[in-house]
Amino acid sequence: MKKYIFLAILLIIGGGIFYVANSYESIVKNLVHKYGSEITGTNVSLEGFKISLTNGEGQIKKIVVANPKGYQNANFLSLDGITVKVDIKSLTTDTIIIDSIIIDKPVISYEILSLTQNNIKEIQNNINKFTAKSASSDKTKEAAPTKEESGSSKKVIIKKLQINSGEINAAASAGDLASGNITVPLPDINMTNIGGGQNGNDIPEIISKVLNQILSTASKAVATVKIGDLKDIAEKNLDNVVGGVKDRVKNLGIFGK
Repeated sequence: MKKYIFLAILLIIGGGIFYVANSYESIVKNLVHKYGSEITGTNVSLEGFKISLTNGEGQIKKIVVANPKGYQNANFLSLDGITVKVDIKSLTTDTIIIDSIIIDKPVISYEILSLTQNNIKEIQNNINKFTAKSASSDKTKEAAPTKEESGSSKKVIIKKLQINSGEINAAASAGDLASGNITVPLPDINMTNIGGGQNGNDIPEIISKVLNQILSTASKAVATVKIGDLKDIAEKNLDNVVGGVKDRVKNLGIFGK
């Protein structure tokens, strides 16, 4: 009898762990979609998140950031094969500590829609608008916090983030700018102690910081590497722009910020 009771307890514990692990998958998926979409102004989705509640090691199958409307490619950014290591003890505290996130071979689809419009720049602008709006909202909350807002909320610290062996598929895809794809290597990205200086950042801040670093790195890679046709075509088209408009277009730039 005792043997069966013991087995029943093991089954209950095992079932509880399975339920909690799957609950975390659903929670993380919803959070990434909600905040990622709000920040970028496009649809952000996560597929296949699994985490071990014994050692904190986890896997994310894929995170996809869709392109803004009007671009040929459906997706702007695809992050595959993500491994994470979470401090399990921190899950019950106000600050969740992620020991490491490693992303291998991300793919960015960089697309020039016109002389003054490209998807990197557009998503950067969306992030900046969200950040400004969030900062304004935070000041309002500090001035007159509600009971819920004055309470503690979950913060996040990422001790180490590595993005390795990524690539940028760059193309001018509209009108006179049309050209073939050019592949540009994305320099490896290493970030440490994200949110650590403030004892953690909230989830939108963390996502914004990581995305801004990816976008900034991609912009610099496209702007500095000799990508031949794209840059030559853009410069030739600038010669057809007359008067002060030409200078204004040059200042706006076509390669992000």
